[in-house]
Amino acid sequence: MAELFHINTVHNADKQGRKKTKYMIGIVALVVILGIGILLILSYYMGNRCLDNYEVQNTVARSDSNNVNYCYFKGDLIKYSRSGISALDNNGKNLWNGGYEMKQPQIDICGDYVSVADVLGKRFYVYNGKDEGTSLETTLPIVRAKVAGQGIVAALLQDSDSNVLNIYNPYSSVDSLLVEIPTNVSEEGYPLDFDISPDGNSIVSAYMVVQGNTIENKVSFYNFTEVGQDKNTMVGGKSFGEETISRIEFVGEDEAAVFHEKGFTLFTRMKQPEVLFEKRFDEEIRSMAYSDKYIAVVTGSGEKKEKQTLHLYDRKGKEELTRDISYEFAKMDIYNEEIIFQTNHSCNIVRANGKDKFSYQFKDKIDGIFPTKNGSIYTLIDTESIKKIKLGG
Repeated sequence: MAELFHINTVHNADKQGRKKTKYMIGIVALVVILGIGILLILSYYMGNRCLDNYEVQNTVARSDSNNVNYCYFKGDLIKYSRSGISALDNNGKNLWNGGYEMKQPQIDICGDYVSVADVLGKRFYVYNGKDEGTSLETTLPIVRAKVAGQGIVAALLQDSDSNVLNIYNPYSSVDSLLVEIPTNVSEEGYPLDFDISPDGNSIVSAYMVVQGNTIENKVSFYNFTEVGQDKNTMVGGKSFGEETISRIEFVGEDEAAVFHEKGFTLFTRMKQPEVLFEKRFDEEIRSMAYSDKYIAVVTGSGEKKEKQTLHLYDRKGKEELTRDISYEFAKMDIYNEEIIFQTNHSCNIVRANGKDKFSYQFKDKIDGIFPTKNGSIYTLIDTESIKKIKLGG
């Protein structure tokens, strides 16, 4: 009997121990779940709140003049003027540089390659950060130049009664001229804009044809692979009627965007070009910007800032965001997952999910604010210095 009592006592103790263990496991699990929930809430809050201040982490004095320009370059900066070009990190450290003399430098960037052309001059330069750069002299004055991802350059050259679109390999010591596309103004029209694909195999060019009182705007597609060779390089075209074409940009390896006065049109399959997506707006278009992932359009009256709408699309035409904005801005750019609106004294940053990230009014004039490879660190350029700043507030 005593032995049975002992067994029951042990059994009850084990049972109570298991219940206590389960209770403790439940408490721990609850604490873990609550902790994860708090972390998720904090993460959402930190990732979606709007910051209204910043901390300066580093300052480098500017020794250049007002004729110097800055632009974004893979998380760093490109600085260029009439007398040279250089790449800088966000601490102001020089990464590479190149020298030249130009009256009107025009820059273009694709991947690691940067081209600088002397508008109405006859020389362009190409830099990749690995060498001292290379240059090439053209036979006619340059109107505009674009660079591809391997350093191939497309240059629109101006003649008296015609224009020539030439494709060059400035790294070739044998035959640098790869393709020549002549354009007769009286037949093909006046060239408006063009772009070269990242692989250097395709060109999309816009023209304005004037015949009497009639104006027609159109785009032509050229391909330099075996497909284009069978068709004298031209593989397609599309008319936009009287709608003025303002800009052409490749937004992907095989996708090009044509920006026009009513909206934008996306084309794909450059060997056999076809319309992927077309968006037209009834409202006035205030500004348009693009990246390799998004196209942003702001519609509404520039005089009434409270009646503006931001539209964001991916490069396939899917609408990602529509929201009203009331920012004053003179410039809009897209970098990664952010749209940056700027004036000379203000900056507003909007995330691609529509949440405001940063809003600030500067006392002094600013020339630009650019993201870096660190999401909370930006490069702020004012008239006297280059600052590395961390957003806060």
